[in-house]
Amino acid sequence: MNKYKLLNEVIQHLEEFESTNSNDDIKEFSIYLKDRLFSGAKPKKAHKDSFTVSEVINYQDIPEVEFSTLVGTMYRFARHYIKKALDNKMIHTIDEFGFMATLVEAGKLNKSDLINRHLMEISSGSEILRRLVKKGLIQEIQDKGDRRMILVELTEQGKKELFDTFAEMHKVSLIIKGNLSNDELSEMNFLLNKLKYFHWNIQEYDKNSNINELITKYV
Repeated sequence: MNKYKLLNEVIQHLEEFESTNSNDDIKEFSIYLKDRLFSGAKPKKAHKDSFTVSEVINYQDIPEVEFSTLVGTMYRFARHYIKKALDNKMIHTIDEFGFMATLVEAGKLNKSDLINRHLMEISSGSEILRRLVKKGLIQEIQDKGDRRMILVELTEQGKKELFDTFAEMHKVSLIIKGNLSNDELSEMNFLLNKLKYFHWNIQEYDKNSNINELITKYV
């Protein structure tokens, strides 16, 4: 029986994971397991409802504020490099590229599912789809199972344009990675995946709660 001790421990952790998470993603479970085994329990920090002038000026002394600011800054850097990479392409924005890359993996999707995967408002996502259809990069088709549902898929021209664009986007990923070592990059990917799963869970099951409710439930 001792030879199954490790397996039994893994199963126990898996049962705990499944009791609090709806996903069956192996990456998410590995993040959960690492936290359980190495992080230990941490007390919750009380959130603040007001800040002094000094605290606002010296926001970098507040780690979570600095972190969220840095995430926003990195997003703007990324958009700058992506604009350069897509300058002479039919795919002009990261949103267009993201929609098309998702369709390569999924094949066909209904419009709402595609837009929701990218955390966009229906109106904004629909405008992107209209542009891609107009360019001949995606096409609309009827769902064979439900004639009322319109699906979208890549055209042959869209596939060619997307594959041609991948090389440029890889250059973007190299410059965004910057001066991180391979070990630092692996740790960063781990941490960002951890955050992604946290926020996807809220998006999928609790996105209509207000910010104060989310703070109470999750922080």
